[in-house]
Amino acid sequence: MAYKDERVISILLEQSEAIDERVPGYREELKEAVADIIMLERQNKFARTNVAVKVADIVGRVGTFLNTRSKASE
Repeated sequence: MAYKDERVISILLEQSEAIDERVPGYREELKEAVADIIMLERQNKFARTNVAVKVADIVGRVGTFLNTRSKASE
């Protein structure tokens, strides 16, 4: 992996860790989403897929997680 890629990943994970965890497990879910998006981008280099749709699905998954957990905390 190129240094530039490693640096981007490092920054994304650092920022994920710095986010307020308003519901238990949110940071971990966010880090998993970052990892999934990076994996999709790497796969896209070899097999042209519609990354935007898949990224939207991942973002939706994180949103659903946050919504579900915040309702459970009320």
